[in-house]
Amino acid sequence: MKYFKRILLSSAVFACFSSQAALIVSYGGQAATDGSGLTSNLIDPSNLLNPANGFFIETFDNATQMIGFGVGSSAYNDPTQNNQMGCTVNALFAGSAIQVNTSGSDAFNVRKGSAGYAATPANDTTCFGYTPAQGGTLPSWITIDYSNILTAGVGINYLGVYFGSIDTYNYIEFFDAEGNLIETLTGPQILGNNGGSSGNQVQPGSNVYVNISNFAGTGFSSFRFTSTGVAAEFDNIVVGLSNRPSQVPEPASLLLLGLGLLGLNRRKIKH
Repeated sequence: MKYFKRILLSSAVFACFSSQAALIVSYGGQAATDGSGLTSNLIDPSNLLNPANGFFIETFDNATQMIGFGVGSSAYNDPTQNNQMGCTVNALFAGSAIQVNTSGSDAFNVRKGSAGYAATPANDTTCFGYTPAQGGTLPSWITIDYSNILTAGVGINYLGVYFGSIDTYNYIEFFDAEGNLIETLTGPQILGNNGGSSGNQVQPGSNVYVNISNFAGTGFSSFRFTSTGVAAEFDNIVVGLSNRPSQVPEPASLLLLGLGLLGLNRRKIKH
């Protein structure tokens, strides 16, 4: 059962993981200055990002939409939540080729504040995403797919995400351009590496900024959050292109060619 006290997290725990020895998982981000808890160390703490540097962010807040992107979609806003001012899925701006797929109409919502079916990630006062929605069918999942905006030979080889009150029944999967599951990171792995307990919104080890990098080849094209219980909560999703500069440059040069998502293993994904 989730509960809703908030704390400011700080973590610098690092661990290697996966069936592929090259994959690296590390834990720890920086305090986000927009009130959203933790964000990636690879971007500005304001979460205001120009995709020209080879990174993309999803904050679920219109105030931090990507530079050059239109206003995001409010189609997934929690219908039971009155205070949804500014909540949007930034990637779903008008004309966007980025796709969001879900396990059903009750699989995904965006909201501010905790409820009995979704707990705000620690110290996050902004909008966040979660699966399933209230009363949603289990298991539930949401996949973010950047395949349509990636050019040949380009994928995503970095994912950062602020994972709130992590449960043993939450996991992240990664897929290649053909839809094959290539990697999975589970809730028990994250909790075990950080000394956290399932569903605890007080412990730093249960509210973690997770960094996953060094994927084989060009990386992944989509990723998926899956939950077999109530619920998986996440915010400040940052993905980085496989051909981005080795260091974050000033906003210029590299065009946004694509960014990634959820889901893994070596089998074809079914929609």
